Amino acid sequence: MSLLAAKPFFMRKFILPLLLACVYLASCYQIDNNGIPDKAEGYVPVYSKNRTSLEQVSATAPRSIINGGKIYTTGNLLFQVEQDSGIHVIDYTDPARPQKIKFIRSFLCKEVSVKNGFIYTNNLDDLVVIDIHDLNNIRLVSRTTGVFPDLLTQSPPRSVSSSYQRIYFECPDASRGVVIGWKKQTINKPKCWK
Repeated sequence: MSLLAAKPFFMRKFILPLLLACVYLASCYQIDNNGIPDKAEGYVPVYSKNRTSLEQVSATAPRSIINGGKIYTTGNLLFQVEQDSGIHVIDYTDPARPQKIKFIRSFLCKEVSVKNGFIYTNNLDDLVVIDIHDLNNIRLVSRTTGVFPDLLTQSPPRSVSSSYQRIYFECPDASRGVVIGWKKQTINKPKCWK
């Protein structure tokens, strides 16, 4: 039997049934509206138009760590980002009993770096430098505006329990202000998701 004569037999016996099975299975999985539901549980942005208030960087009393982020250490001090709200200042001279000593409020804070008594971080989309030489007199010494424009494009945080699940949300609208949080509710025909 020649190779040319064997080819049609192979096509009929293996390829054609495999192709038909694929078409059949694809026809069973049909999603209307490109997979976007008419209504979905999702998140709606909470806005603030008071940018002046959001730009305030200040030291406050220590507070609980709720959504801890990146850590930076220098000497006996540990600085831990509290995602989107500021930086915890912790004295860990005694590692068995670390003491929170201050909280530095910086809205939308994501990063922290410390050098020569100055904290470098973000406040909104600006790069800010905070003098921490005297922990009883923490003060903002420099602001460079618009360094991190992507930080103003917010989306709801993804929780560990929903890390593989699609999250629907109302698309943020910069004309309504800065997104300062998210509330859960039913959304009609969501246009944004992650």
